[in-house]
Amino acid sequence: MRTISSIVEAIIAQSPFYAEAIAEGIVNNAEIARRIKPLVEKRLLEDVSEAAVSMALHRLEKTMKRPETTGILPRISDITVRSNLVEFVFPNAEDMFSVVDEVSRLARKRKDAFVNFSRGLYGSLLIVSKEFEKDAARAARRARAERVGGLSAITMRLPDECVEMPGVYYPLLKAIAWEGISFVEVMSIDTEFSIIFKDEDVDRAFSVLKRITAAATTSMLPSGVV
Repeated sequence: MRTISSIVEAIIAQSPFYAEAIAEGIVNNAEIARRIKPLVEKRLLEDVSEAAVSMALHRLEKTMKRPETTGILPRISDITVRSNLVEFVFPNAEDMFSVVDEVSRLARKRKDAFVNFSRGLYGSLLIVSKEFEKDAARAARRARAERVGGLSAITMRLPDECVEMPGVYYPLLKAIAWEGISFVEVMSIDTEFSIIFKDEDVDRAFSVLKRITAAATTSMLPSGVV
């Protein structure tokens, strides 16, 4: 039998912003109840009161745990920005591997080179430093690639245990989303996590990420220590 409590729990489970806010105890249950009441009624197929929804939220609040991922923020290190990046997007084809081979050969000579290749089911993308653009573009023309320029990457080093931690990217992407900042791509290699932005958005995104990691570090200090 479907109940108000079970439906409210399902709705909150599908809404990470609400779930985290409730777990942290930083929201007004009555306001959330007002917002999700129409969803509860739609699923329950009958009218319900805001008070009943608010009571279900109150009971849920007692059992929700603070997300473990919030603890990684003060331990994120080496937040760096790489500018002058170019992306090539092309359909999957045999020709694209010649593009990757050519750029990889050139990149071996530069330790600081930024080269990232990702292959999906229907298409692939290659992101390279500006210095490799001409070589990549020349090879990419054979693979009918689409060029996207004016990009920058923010790269972070995450703690080792993040490899097996669910939802580890959520607090980072949430902070960016709340500021209304769009990103172009996300990518990871083991504990190295990178987000690709348009040049005009990267400074604001960097400020947001530095702010939330610094704030998390400060909140973990003993009382009276700054």
